[in-house]
Amino acid sequence: MFSEPLSKTEVDEIFTTFREPLDRTPKIDVIIEHYLSVVSQLKKDLNLLKEDLSEQRKIDGDFSDSLEEFQYIQKLSLIVDQNWEPARIFEYLKEIVQKIFPFRQSEIFLFDQENFTAVSVKSSNDFQLIIKCAIEEGILKWLWEQGHPIVVPLTDFIVYDQLRRKKGNVIMVPLQKRGVFILLTEKEQSKFSVRDLELLNVITQQAGLAIQFQQLSQMLERKNQDFKKFQSRLISLSKLATIGELAGGIAHEINNPLQIIMGNVQMARMGHRTEESLEIIEKQSLRIANIVRGLLNMSKPNQDTAKEFLEINPLIVNTLNLVRGQIEKRNIEIKLDLEKSLPITQCGSIFFQQILLNLILHAKMQIGQNGTMNIISRSENREWVLIEVIDSGIPFPAEYIDRVMNPFADLDHSSEANIGLTVSIQMIRDLGGEVKIDWDKKIGNRILVKIPAIKKKEERIQQGVAS
Repeated sequence: MFSEPLSKTEVDEIFTTFREPLDRTPKIDVIIEHYLSVVSQLKKDLNLLKEDLSEQRKIDGDFSDSLEEFQYIQKLSLIVDQNWEPARIFEYLKEIVQKIFPFRQSEIFLFDQENFTAVSVKSSNDFQLIIKCAIEEGILKWLWEQGHPIVVPLTDFIVYDQLRRKKGNVIMVPLQKRGVFILLTEKEQSKFSVRDLELLNVITQQAGLAIQFQQLSQMLERKNQDFKKFQSRLISLSKLATIGELAGGIAHEINNPLQIIMGNVQMARMGHRTEESLEIIEKQSLRIANIVRGLLNMSKPNQDTAKEFLEINPLIVNTLNLVRGQIEKRNIEIKLDLEKSLPITQCGSIFFQQILLNLILHAKMQIGQNGTMNIISRSENREWVLIEVIDSGIPFPAEYIDRVMNPFADLDHSSEANIGLTVSIQMIRDLGGEVKIDWDKKIGNRILVKIPAIKKKEERIQQGVAS
């Protein structure tokens, strides 16, 4: 790259030339030409050094700029999944863009079905005119199609005469067909580099993703609320269906003790076994009262699923008493195997009674006539309460199990009992419980329910309160 330095011999020759007599020296123009050649080469070397230094500074500067740009992009990426309100995202975006290049005003307009709505509470009237003009002139549609920012002088807008500000340029950045980010700057249009606009586009798209995430989160929350309302409605309808199924059996349950009461009233009037008749009447009246009370409880609105400390075994017995008559009328044998000292669970008694009723009525439906129903309760490591309802009825087909275990099953083609079972499974899951349905040729159909027990410390406190 550099010229070769003069050798000692060449230097000596130059000095020798000047020491020789004038008539023996070469022409002076030869010496001058030699020196000019050396100076020219030195200038070339100097220019090459300057170019190398400039290139190195440019590389160092690009690296520094790239690092800063990366930091801007990273800052915006951190808020994408934070579920911020659009106004907060907009303020954060303005803060970062202001560090890239200065601007006087800015606004985000979000497209909502048919209208554009400004994120800011107080939006500039100039921006309102500009966005309206951009829509009418097709600028916004073109902007979305191109997918990159544009810089438009204010003088190019047909509404220029209506604008308060008469100087500057408008930068318009698309927001993934969901809106547009508009900035007003006094920076000259020619001073914007492609790199500036690309960086602005990337940062704005990050903000657009954050807004989209927030909108989708809101939509998901609304869907969840709608689903909960639907689920609550479905539970209520299932309860009404269960009560309707109970009505016929309860009429039979009440009719029997009423016949006994009427017979003993006649005996008492005739003066026979008056004291004994009164005891029988009292006992049968209490039986009727319990049946009616159970039906009234079932008809109450659903209570909070976590309001009561609940003992499962008494609830199983009371629930079974509501339907015992109609089950035994079908010649179905009921067997209870309830483990003593079960841990306590936390649930609304009416809520859980509906679950038990649906399981028992479903087992009755599977058996039809002449069979056996086993109801078993036990604990698992004092952490879970397990309830098994086993019947000797028609075996569960595999596709049936899949259908009732799916909360989004096709309910249009299900019977009331099937719907009741599907709803009960979802209710159990809402309690944090688990359900398993299977069939074994040795034992028959089995529905296993696991409900979480309360912690031992809470159980001791509850037992102390009860005592």
